[in-house]
Amino acid sequence: MSDTVKKVDGITKESTQAMIDRSLEAYPEKGKKKRAPHLAPNDPSAGTACVKSNRKTVPGVMSARGCAYAGAKGVVWGPIRDSSSRCR
Repeated sequence: MSDTVKKVDGITKESTQAMIDRSLEAYPEKGKKKRAPHLAPNDPSAGTACVKSNRKTVPGVMSARGCAYAGAKGVVWGPIRDSSSRCR
């Protein structure tokens, strides 16, 4: 990977933060409070990640891990289950 940061005209940290703020307006107050720490504009000068990802998931919300498990379960076990039911 390249260490250089590619600049895109018209996209700044401030415009990205404004877009995030507009997106969070759709959530109720409790939802905003839980989602806000996970959304932040990239800051190449900081050198560290500002997004918190090592958190427990909210029950009922599909996490990336749960999505991967559910997809693999359907893709792998679905055809196996179908073929075994046809053999009987």
